Amino acid sequence: MTDQSIVIFGFGYTAICLAKKLATLNVKIMGTSRDSSKHGHYHEAGFELVDFTETAIVPHIQSATHILITAPPSAAGDPVLANFAAILAARGSQIGWLGYLSSTGVYGDHQGRWVDESSASIGLSQQSQLRLQAENAWTAFAMAHRLPLHIFRIAGIYGPKRNALTRLAAGKQETVYKEGHFFSRIHVEDIASTLLASMNNPLAGAIYNIADDEPAPSEQIDEYASRLLNIPAPKRVPFALADLSPMANDFYTHNRRVSNKKIKQELLVTLKFPTYREGLTHLLQSEEY
Repeated sequence: MTDQSIVIFGFGYTAICLAKKLATLNVKIMGTSRDSSKHGHYHEAGFELVDFTETAIVPHIQSATHILITAPPSAAGDPVLANFAAILAARGSQIGWLGYLSSTGVYGDHQGRWVDESSASIGLSQQSQLRLQAENAWTAFAMAHRLPLHIFRIAGIYGPKRNALTRLAAGKQETVYKEGHFFSRIHVEDIASTLLASMNNPLAGAIYNIADDEPAPSEQIDEYASRLLNIPAPKRVPFALADLSPMANDFYTHNRRVSNKKIKQELLVTLKFPTYREGLTHLLQSEEY
C-alpha cells in the first residue's frame, strides 16, 4: 500500500490499532479527533491529527486514496456526511476504498439465533436505529457519487486495556446472568486485519460482519478471565435483579449470534483470536490488560 494515504474520521480505539498497521506499510495517515490532547501525542507516532471541524482536513480528503469513518451518528445524522459530503462527492471514483464502521446492533433481537449480513433488523434500540439510518444514508450517497463503500458491522470490541481481565483487576465483583443470552465479540487486532484485507481486495457495496467464532454469555467470559487471574469468579446476579444503566439493560434485551463466514469466504480472513479464550490468554501473557 505504498504511495497511498488514508483519512480516518474518528481516531479512537479501533482506528489507532489500524493506523499502527498501516504505518508499517508506509501509508500516510491523517485523522480527526475532538480531543486536542491526542494531536501532539500521535504526531510523534507518525499520525497527523486535527480537530474534526478544522479546514486542515480538506486537502487531505482531496488527495486521499482511502477514507474510513468510525465516528458514530447522532440524532442529527452522520457527522461526516453533514460536514464533508460535497468534498467526498467531488472525489467520486478517485477514492479507492471507503469504509464505514457500523455495529452488529443493527440486527436487533433475534432471540439467540444466528444472523448474517442478509438478516432483518428486529426490535432496534434508538442507537441501533441511528446506526441503520447512517448505513442507509451512506449507501445512497455512495451509489449517487460512485464511491466504493464498504460497511463493517462490528461486534463487541475488546483488546489491550479494554477487556474482562481489566475490569476484574479493577475490582469488578458481580456479573449479570441471563439464561440463553449470547453476545458476539471481536479482538481489535482482528478488526484491523479485516479492514486491511478489505483494502487489499475492495468489493464496492459489500457489507461484512466482524465477529469471532464463538458467541458466548458474558458471565462465561468473566469466569474464564477470573481463572486466568487465579481469583474468585465474580458473583452471578440474575438479570431481573440487576441494577443496570439504560445502555446495559438494552444490551441484555437483545440476543443474537453473529456469523463471520463472509469475511472468511470473501476476504480470506484468518482470525488471530478466534475465540475469547485465545484473546484473553494473549492479553494476560503480554500483560496488556
